[in-house]
Amino acid sequence: MSSDTLALLSTDFKSAQARNKRNSFILCLIMIFTATFLGYISGWAAEIFTGTHPALITASYDASVLELLKLTAISNWGISAAAGMIVFSILALIWTYFAADQTLLSMNGAIEADTRAYEDLHNVVEEMAIASGLPKPAVYIIQDAGINAFATGLRPDKASVTVTTGLYDVMSRDELQGVIAHEMAHILNRDVQYAVLVAVGAGLIAVFAEIMLRISRLFFYSGASSSRKDKKGSQGALILIVGVVWLLAAILAPLVAYLVRMAISREREYLADATAAQLTRNPKGLASALSKIEGHAHLKEKNAATEHLFIINPNRSFSELASDLTSTHPATSLRIERLMNLK
Repeated sequence: MSSDTLALLSTDFKSAQARNKRNSFILCLIMIFTATFLGYISGWAAEIFTGTHPALITASYDASVLELLKLTAISNWGISAAAGMIVFSILALIWTYFAADQTLLSMNGAIEADTRAYEDLHNVVEEMAIASGLPKPAVYIIQDAGINAFATGLRPDKASVTVTTGLYDVMSRDELQGVIAHEMAHILNRDVQYAVLVAVGAGLIAVFAEIMLRISRLFFYSGASSSRKDKKGSQGALILIVGVVWLLAAILAPLVAYLVRMAISREREYLADATAAQLTRNPKGLASALSKIEGHAHLKEKNAATEHLFIINPNRSFSELASDLTSTHPATSLRIERLMNLK
């Protein structure tokens, strides 16, 4: 038995749950901090672009750019905008807690699975819920020939499991058990909580940045822009620097959000695979399911914001040499290899 297999079998699932709860809290702080930073930069830049910052009015004509930057560092508009972003972020987190799950389901076209039409699916979900000691999650279907599945839910008692019709049609019962057990494992290990926050947080940061870019266009091309052409010396250079900082913040923030979303640990997928094997006592079932999904995971409706939620990324495939910075999942071949080594 390989060292990787031994590591999986000896995993402390309580520690994994605690780690993901901690990561969720840290992610919330990152989201609030990023929004606050973007808000302050926007307000600060707007106050300078419009020439209403008190320091610009009272500063001497021969003041250097560095002196002007120091004098304008504290911005009343920036503080107000930052406070507004904090309030907005907190409201967004409250919305996430109560409504994000349904939004993510709607974004992927998921509908509730009829208990009669999908009786076998409901039975398997109930079996895996009993095996995991969790309440039975809600069961959803995506009408798509692609073969895939995902789970969502910030709390185990409000969780849901979604599979595509393509997956339901081609999986044997053992394979379906493996897939559902994998998704139940994400709920059990609190991976879903973190993944949902990543999806929502990345989307909000992208929205904040887009707002900044639109406002920057307003200042660059409006009448305020023409009045700035009269600025000379240090104040003109200051306006140029502030404009560059504003644009960089608006461009880099979504990039950071993207990297955070891509930073979903590969080990969390391995952990869910190992947990699924424990729940079903049949690692070969999930291994066989993964081999069927590989190459057929793509969905008609592409949604980059939720791709990391699926059992296999529906938009991209990753080789064994894929970089952690750009991959949401480990290579399927490596996952299958580890599962086949479990005894």
